[in-house]
Amino acid sequence: MVCLLSASLTTAGVDACLGLFNADAPQCRQLTQRAEEQNTPVWNLHCKGRWDLSTFRSLIRFLRAERVDVVHTHGYKANVYGWVAARLAGCAIVATCHNWTERTSPLQFYARLDRLLLRRFDMVAAVSRGIVSQLRRAGIRKQTIRVISNGIDVARYQHITSATQHGPFVLGCISRLSKEKGVDVLLWALPKILRQYPTLQCVIAGEGVERDHLRILAETLGVSQQFHLPGFCDDTAQFLSRCTIMVQPSRMEAMPLAILEAMAAGKAIVASAVGEIPRLLDDGSAGCLVPPGKPELLADAIIALLSDAALRQDYEQRAQARAIAQFDVSAMTREYVRMYQAVSARRGTRVSVATRAGVSL
Repeated sequence: MVCLLSASLTTAGVDACLGLFNADAPQCRQLTQRAEEQNTPVWNLHCKGRWDLSTFRSLIRFLRAERVDVVHTHGYKANVYGWVAARLAGCAIVATCHNWTERTSPLQFYARLDRLLLRRFDMVAAVSRGIVSQLRRAGIRKQTIRVISNGIDVARYQHITSATQHGPFVLGCISRLSKEKGVDVLLWALPKILRQYPTLQCVIAGEGVERDHLRILAETLGVSQQFHLPGFCDDTAQFLSRCTIMVQPSRMEAMPLAILEAMAAGKAIVASAVGEIPRLLDDGSAGCLVPPGKPELLADAIIALLSDAALRQDYEQRAQARAIAQFDVSAMTREYVRMYQAVSARRGTRVSVATRAGVSL
């Protein structure tokens, strides 16, 4: 999202720069490459360890030298570095809150720190109404919160060639391999689906801590030949072109970009009714909603779509039309520009934005 937003901001007339922690590190190479392809300036923040005083100093010097008006951060680490540097450099500071995941003790600590820090930001964008509730419970003032839905480059996905039905059906899922994403729920549903469609293939694009557990579970369920974990997805448009149905079996979710991409690509979608997913899918009009954590119901919904081409096509058309009308990047960009203008106006400056993205902690 940060690369797309930075490029779109530039098109909208905002002087945007993308800052990345250790941009030459393997986990950041794709972001760096994508930003360069979009002609977005990338500033590499060399950071040794979680907290590096030299990185704070370097960032402060950069903000002052470039006369940056607004710093925009994403994630725990970026929020800490960005807030300290912005305050010392005299910049406005805003953040986008995507979700808080706190399953391990270190993450619980950083989430608590993040909650305290966000109270002192000039403004915070929440990608969903559920995130707004979390922010309010964390003590963040209502007047500093804005709901800004994620957006995508709809045109990039709009003309994807549909998966041919001459070959086997393909269930696709783009997801981090973590417990809350519910990939194991899809795995438990797979044996029932395969009894009716034995040549079907299920492909999960993504990485995460659950990879080994999912492989073992696939072997235990006897579906390892039909269940594939190819790793991180470099090209979601190409991946979606192979899919018959896009599945999002999350136990919890904010506003998943993967569903927006599948909608723009005109894919039939089966997803858990959690977070903002019901709103994205127009309460089931633009995709099939199922209760989270229910493999039997998930299997039934997928089988119903596989067995009814007309129903699939109806969902495909409704999903794509909704993505075009509601979730193009231009709408998201307009909202962020308004936010930047609001916080910079308090300082009597024009908008020249440094959009910063932190690596996951």
